[in-house]
Amino acid sequence: GALREVAASLEELRGQDEPVFTAIAAFGAGSLETAVGRHGDAFRHLREARDLAQRFGGDWLTAGCQAQLGILEILRGRLDQARALVNQALDLSLAARSTPFMTVCLVAHAWLALAEGEPERAALLEGAAEGLRHRVGLPAWPLLRRVEADLVAQVRQRLNAGQFDQAFSAGSALTQREAIAIVRDQRGTGTQTP
Repeated sequence: GALREVAASLEELRGQDEPVFTAIAAFGAGSLETAVGRHGDAFRHLREARDLAQRFGGDWLTAGCQAQLGILEILRGRLDQARALVNQALDLSLAARSTPFMTVCLVAHAWLALAEGEPERAALLEGAAEGLRHRVGLPAWPLLRRVEADLVAQVRQRLNAGQFDQAFSAGSALTQREAIAIVRDQRGTGTQTP
């Protein structure tokens, strides 16, 4: 039902020359489609949202779209494309000073770590995203919860319960600066992991 509603809103907004709300609706549609496995539709809507966000200078929304597109590329096994997207997303979210979208980018980097065979780093980054959201009083966005739940389930399958809990707990205590340092270390920029 939510997907039908957001699709109807998106169609109505497209005819009103309202790029901000159209981009937000397209982001919502793409996020929901990702969660239910409709990846082709998700790509289309997330690209539309990104293009509109770039048009009106919405770095915060562009960051979210890039992160979601990166997750889709990870799910398709296209890690080089994913890496470029999630790196750009993180840089944009930091420039926009958007904690909500920065945590989405941390989750995208957690997906990338898992795909690259680093489940402990994935648990650490997912924990960092959750900890940062908790400290500022923001729950995970309903549109993105299922994708995060899938990530956590996959990481738990790769680690034993103690390893997961330890890494997730350590991540949840990280500051934003420390979490970014871990991502930058993953990106090969030489920053040491705390």
